[in-house]
Amino acid sequence: MPADYTINLAKDLTSTQEERTRFYHSMLVYLVGCSAALVFVAYWGSLNVQQFLRNRQERLQLLQTVSATTDIPSTAFRDPKPFYDNLENHAGRISDLRRALEQRVQLLPVIHNLFVDMPKGISLQSLSANKEMLAFGLVMPPSSEQAGGDPVKIMRSAWEKNEELMKRVATIRPVTGERRNMGGKSVFYVQFECVLKK
Repeated sequence: MPADYTINLAKDLTSTQEERTRFYHSMLVYLVGCSAALVFVAYWGSLNVQQFLRNRQERLQLLQTVSATTDIPSTAFRDPKPFYDNLENHAGRISDLRRALEQRVQLLPVIHNLFVDMPKGISLQSLSANKEMLAFGLVMPPSSEQAGGDPVKIMRSAWEKNEELMKRVATIRPVTGERRNMGGKSVFYVQFECVLKK
């Protein structure tokens, strides 16, 4: 007759009372730790939400203030791309203007040094300029009537001694000279060319 065997495979898996107590306590500590972490995360999240709401309120107040005190509509802050494009456009124009100003010829110091110490009886009659040259005409008494000698030589000598002028000018030379009647007086008209340094 076959024998019946009853085998308890789980008898070795049964925990003792001490093991169950330790497991219970460790689970309790784990749950308390998780609860504390959740409370901390919730508290930190609430602080972030409060900060976000404060920032949002300040931003709305700032937008309202800017809209009220300027011509910028409040919708501009929702879609700022057209304004950024406009600013970029202006920045490009300013950059082009700056480059143009850097390339411009400084004529004022040249004109100042040419005519600041003009001898008595000599006056400027005409003036024209471009990037390379300054052309001007002077009216002066004829050299025969000038006590100090030839006025053209006197002026050229004074210009050549002017260091500030010579820094900016390559040459100054008379081109034409002729007698003219101005106001019933005979005068000498001299056209000069002043070539600028590059």
